[in-house]
Amino acid sequence: MQSWNTPDHHIAGTEYGTLHFSDNVKVVIADWEIAEDAPDSDGRVYASVRGWLANGGGTGRHGDPYTRPIQAGRARLVTTELRGRRPIEGRDVHVRFHSPSRPHPNTWDHQGLLVTIEWMDRRIDSEGRPVSETEIGRTSWTHPTTGRVFDLTIAYLPEGEHYNPLGFTWRHYDHWSEGVPLLEAFYGDHAAPSGLGARSLAVGEWVPASHASTRPVPGPTLGDVVASARS
Repeated sequence: MQSWNTPDHHIAGTEYGTLHFSDNVKVVIADWEIAEDAPDSDGRVYASVRGWLANGGGTGRHGDPYTRPIQAGRARLVTTELRGRRPIEGRDVHVRFHSPSRPHPNTWDHQGLLVTIEWMDRRIDSEGRPVSETEIGRTSWTHPTTGRVFDLTIAYLPEGEHYNPLGFTWRHYDHWSEGVPLLEAFYGDHAAPSGLGARSLAVGEWVPASHASTRPVPGPTLGDVVASARS
């Protein structure tokens, strides 16, 4: 993938690929690349394909009437058409969007929407041998010390924090660490995390957002969320 940090970034003439999702959704990306992360602490290897959106628009966020052909968040990838690569088939994936700053006046030949499709590709042990995956996709988790059962499909807030529909909540997004679900910061009704970090569900006290008292003013701030994720 060529560097986008240039005033004359173009996708004309680059390699195009097609991603087919459930419900007959087709996403076309240009100047694409496939990447693979190093194994995490649990041996999970996450892979991704990303490229510049060539057949859609909008921000990808929930509620944006201009978003097409797919929104950010969870999705089912049926198959891919990426020249020189075997098809990626039957994967539960996460869709993310990023809009880098374009030059002014704009000289790019595209709208500048970078889309990333990520999935858990496999799990291995310390010797690189395959390990069965039993946690991704789970909808509940029991705290080994307290016995409390957490619903992994709902949003949470730290104990004592007020709920604000325009603020941040913490939700599970299929990432784990040493057998414990991680919660990531989501802004408002967005279907994909903000990227501001993750926290262990086993650390601290968590309250379902639906049970928290409502605060009519915006909060917590971006700084609050960053500090919370680092703690």
